[in-house]
Amino acid sequence: MKKTTKKIMGAALGLLAAFTVSSTALASQTKIADVSQYQGTINWKKASKEIQLAIIRVQHGNTGDADFRIDTQKDINANGAYKNGVPFGQYDYTEFSSVADAKKEAKDFYKRTNSHAKFFVLDNEHRKGKGSEQSYVNAWYSTMRKLTKKPLIYYTYESFVNQYKINFSKFDGSWIANYSNKPSTVKADLWQYTSKGRIGGITANTVDLSKALNSSVVKSWYTTNTKASYYKSVPASKTIKTTHSINEYKTANLTGKLAAVKAGKTLKVTKIARSSHGAYRFQLSNGRYISANKEFLTAQ
Repeated sequence: MKKTTKKIMGAALGLLAAFTVSSTALASQTKIADVSQYQGTINWKKASKEIQLAIIRVQHGNTGDADFRIDTQKDINANGAYKNGVPFGQYDYTEFSSVADAKKEAKDFYKRTNSHAKFFVLDNEHRKGKGSEQSYVNAWYSTMRKLTKKPLIYYTYESFVNQYKINFSKFDGSWIANYSNKPSTVKADLWQYTSKGRIGGITANTVDLSKALNSSVVKSWYTTNTKASYYKSVPASKTIKTTHSINEYKTANLTGKLAAVKAGKTLKVTKIARSSHGAYRFQLSNGRYISANKEFLTAQ
C-alpha cells in the first residue's frame, strides 16, 4: 500500500473514530433530572455526560413559612450546569396560603433565579391555604408572566390535580409525577417516573428522573429563543430597579466587570448607550454600564 493511501485512510479512520465517540457521548445524554441540595455536591463535568436537561430547585416555601429555606446548592448547581453545557430550568416548591402569598412568592422566587435558566417551574404539591388552590396557581402564574417571557411550567402529582381540579392550561407545559404508572387522567408533557434514579457525578443520594411524553414541547422549554426586550430611553424618574442580580461594567459592551448588584436595588441612570452590536445599555450616574434588558430591570 502506498504511503499517501495509508495517510488518507488513516485520516478517514481518525475522523470516523472522532465522529463515533462524539455520537456516543451525545447519545448518552438522555436523562432528565431534577436536583436540589439533597443531592449534595454534584460533579457536573461527570453528570453532564448523562444529563440532557436539569431542573434545579431554588427555594422551598417562602418567608413566613415555618420550613422556608433557600436551596443551599441553587447557585452552585446552576453555575455547574451552565459551565458544562447542560440546559436547565429552575423550580419553586410552593406552600401558598393566600393569593397575596402566591404573588409575593413568585416575585421572590424570580429574584433568586439564575439568568441562564431557560424556564421556570411552579412546584405545586403542598396544600396549605383555606382558599381556592386554583386562585393561588393563577396568581403565581400571572405575576411570573409579568416578570419574564420564558416558558412557565406546572408541576405536581397526578392525584393533586384531580383532587383540587387544577386547570394549568395557561402554562407552557406540564410536568406530572406518578411513580406507579404513566399519567393517564392528566395531560403530561414530562413524566417524573422515579425518585430512585442514579447518575454519575451524583453520589450523595438517588435522584428524581423524568421522561418526555411530548418531546417537542419539552424541547421547546429550553430551545425557544425568547427575543429580549430593551429600554430604549431613560425613564422620566431617571431611576430603575433591578428585578434580577446583574453586574456593572466598565464599557457598553459589558466588559470589565466592576461590581455585582443584587435584585431589588434602585439605581440612578443618566443616559442610554449602545454596544458595538447595537444592544441597549443604561449608563449609571457613577459612569458604569448595565444591560437595559427588561427581563432584569423595571422603570421606577
